[in-house]
Amino acid sequence: MAAHAQTTPQTSRAIDPFSVSGIAVDASADSAAAARPLALAEGQRRAFTVLLRRLTLPEDAGRLPRPSEALLNEVVAGFGIDEERTSATRYIGKITVTFRADAVRRLLQDNKLPYSETASRPVLLVPVWQAAEGAKLWEADNPWREAWLKRPETEGGLVPLSIAPAMTNGPSLERLYGNPDELRGLMRRGNFDDALLVAATLQQADPGNIRVDIQIQHQGEAGFLGTTEAFTAQYSFTGGTQEETLLSAAIEIGRRIEARWKAASVIDLEKQGQLSVAAGFDGLADWNRLRNALAAVPIVRKVEVLQVSHRDAQLLLDFYGEVAQLSTALAQRNIVLQQRDGFWDMRSRKP
Repeated sequence: MAAHAQTTPQTSRAIDPFSVSGIAVDASADSAAAARPLALAEGQRRAFTVLLRRLTLPEDAGRLPRPSEALLNEVVAGFGIDEERTSATRYIGKITVTFRADAVRRLLQDNKLPYSETASRPVLLVPVWQAAEGAKLWEADNPWREAWLKRPETEGGLVPLSIAPAMTNGPSLERLYGNPDELRGLMRRGNFDDALLVAATLQQADPGNIRVDIQIQHQGEAGFLGTTEAFTAQYSFTGGTQEETLLSAAIEIGRRIEARWKAASVIDLEKQGQLSVAAGFDGLADWNRLRNALAAVPIVRKVEVLQVSHRDAQLLLDFYGEVAQLSTALAQRNIVLQQRDGFWDMRSRKP
């Protein structure tokens, strides 16, 4: 039997797709008081760019609107200062910027940019480090885990990644690779539906020329994560260190995961559909949960209740995109949509 974790995974914060944290600001002027508004204005511009890249597809990066002062006045709802330091002429800090969701949506729609604002369910990520001196999995000094924990906050997107923690009695690497039930056990205890076993193997450790091979295995239900992926993260530059290479690799993998999710969940306003669905539920509380979940799914434009009884209801859903995208978006709210004998039905997903 797989051992129980002693600590909980390092989980990404609850996702608000229209809030951007971890924006570093730094400006100089005649005084710190004069430098402060310059730094904050530049921080809001950077946060705007981070936001649009988070919501849109990588291939549309060249079409994103530029953050003019007038545009920022329309879309920025406010900001918070997380850290700040001053000198006589300099202001340094870190801020969180919150944007007006409706204004951002209109901006993307006016520019005909497909976008996604739906967050996926959390994914457990288990980092495995392999080098000539041996493998590290649950050890506290696993450098690959440390790289994942050091990813900048601005790299956070729509897929919350929970990094498996160090523990004293976790399952061995052989057991994890040899028996899928070992990884499933970790997933069940953390209430995860999906996990990624991400192995980084040090292939070359010459000073300034570090090469790491990455192998990814997926366990779970999320189709956007695929089954297995492999690639080589090779970075050759003067002064390149193992720490820098691993951090770059973690950032790249995170971006690939984000790109896959957005491809599966993107809202294309040019495509609209309508679906008649029989919704089953186990009483009033379950019916209310189902309705609230539907109202929270951005891809759903309108829900019309055609008929309702004490155990089921007939609904007409207007939505953006394809049925497969609708199913994916609903699944993130624990609603199962499926077709049976030519008819569509849905119900809340049981834990």
